[in-house]
Amino acid sequence: MAISNTSAEVDGPAAPSYVKDPGRIADLAARLAAGDLTPSGLLEQFFARIDAVEGQVAGWREIDRSAARAAAAAAGRAGPNGALFGIPIAIKDVIDVAGLPTRAGSPARERAAPATADAGVVADLRAAGAIMAGKAHTTEFAHFWGPPPTRNPHDLRCTPGGSSAGSAAIVAAGMAPAALGTQTAGSVSRPAAYCGIGAFKPSALSLSAVGMVPMAPTFDTIGFFGYRVEDAVILFRAVAPRFLEKKLLPAISRVLRLDDPILEAADAAVAASTDETAARLSEVCDVKETRSPVSLTAVQDAHRTIVDYEAARVHAAALADSLDLLSEGLREALAHGATVTDVIYLAARRELIELSQVFWKHVPADTAILFPAAPAPAPEGTATGDPAFIVPFTAMGAPIASLPVGFPPSGLPLGVLLATRPGHDHPLSSFAEAAADAVEMPR
Repeated sequence: MAISNTSAEVDGPAAPSYVKDPGRIADLAARLAAGDLTPSGLLEQFFARIDAVEGQVAGWREIDRSAARAAAAAAGRAGPNGALFGIPIAIKDVIDVAGLPTRAGSPARERAAPATADAGVVADLRAAGAIMAGKAHTTEFAHFWGPPPTRNPHDLRCTPGGSSAGSAAIVAAGMAPAALGTQTAGSVSRPAAYCGIGAFKPSALSLSAVGMVPMAPTFDTIGFFGYRVEDAVILFRAVAPRFLEKKLLPAISRVLRLDDPILEAADAAVAASTDETAARLSEVCDVKETRSPVSLTAVQDAHRTIVDYEAARVHAAALADSLDLLSEGLREALAHGATVTDVIYLAARRELIELSQVFWKHVPADTAILFPAAPAPAPEGTATGDPAFIVPFTAMGAPIASLPVGFPPSGLPLGVLLATRPGHDHPLSSFAEAAADAVEMPR
């Protein structure tokens, strides 16, 4: 099956699209630095876009117009300062922004007081010159359940994915050039694929989690959305900790296409898009295929045990008096997690460590893994979709770049992942930018 690089016709009336390119961050930054565009002028352009499409897409939990306008005006008076000078950012509503409540998509936090300080990563973004435009919708506590009202800008009948639903939809709809999300299973990579945009999820726990509502602390990692993978990478580099800058790490120059039984769940369009992506990459680098050295199903099982155990304990005390406010699915998940014993949890952690050690031993340092981002395009309805293809790489700590690669006949976008060894974030980000020239779809 051929995968087109432009949106395809579908049977029946075409669903209206609310997709819009917000502009390359590098281009916007250059105009801002040169004085051809002011931070206030750019912010108002995005507010106008929000006014035009937010009623349909519903990506924002709260738009902080007053504070954003004040910050943009102050930035304009001070002049260019930082890699993200004047760039508006949407923040997933599990991450604190000073002056705004962090409701985490849950009625249990509906009356949360405004945060008194920025989360660490938000403070870093401000230091780089970015403007916080507001909070993006999330599923309840960034779990699989409790989906927000957000819809996919490509087709409002479909999910944008979860849990970073609002963040991905906001960027895809052109309401902000970039956004923050979080990933515990597949919550950055999957929404990026479903919404046809780029993303970058750093190595597990490499960024500060201070000021972030946890779900499963072993895996909770902040990630970045951009319309293109290069835009997401720009955000990452602006806040990346210095310890990731290992100067002697080899550049990535090879791609390993991984085979595993979990890929039997991929539909024909996903399989075809991965084939085509591999073929395009083979024109610019060496691409080989190999069987996964460990069972990815075993990695998934260990991940789920750890997530369930940690989520139940992280939220037990805080939600003891609020369980009736939670979605049924989240209540059931927390109840199940409470039944996971310490012995089972520690065994799962040991198994994951052993599986990860074996896996990365078989992936050379100059190699990126190619894998589809999801078994199928975004489904209709509010369910957030299947993270199964992403979970193994999240669980094993990998940095993950997400690239949009095409449209099947359904007209909904498809994405692929590039992942590599934990700590090799900068080589992966550079390779993803280069690979995008060969595979990233024009929109």
